[in-house]
Amino acid sequence: MSSNANTTGNEYSFANGTVYNADGSVAGSYTTDAAGNIDSVSTDTDHNGRVDTVIADTDHNGSFETGVVDTDGDGYGETIVMDTDNDGDYDTAAVDTNHDGTYETVSHDDNGFA
Repeated sequence: MSSNANTTGNEYSFANGTVYNADGSVAGSYTTDAAGNIDSVSTDTDHNGRVDTVIADTDHNGSFETGVVDTDGDGYGETIVMDTDNDGDYDTAAVDTNHDGTYETVSHDDNGFA
């Protein structure tokens, strides 16, 4: 699989399981299902060797149901969003506000977050 994506002025390309920045440096990786559809994308945007963001299509329907973000670069996800009812928008979120490994804030909205 090979593709290009332009996101907020940054050019990314995807090939053989690797996500590349416009300058050719590695930005992250991706996985595909048996049909070649992207299942997950992970990136190391601050280049410290730890994954910073992950999005995943957990049910293989073409939309991403789960996102995890490491906001402080420590290797642990402080923010999680999920589409638990598979309607295409995130309806559940959890945030570790004090970076201790537990989620202090959890929210759910059946209609999704605006």
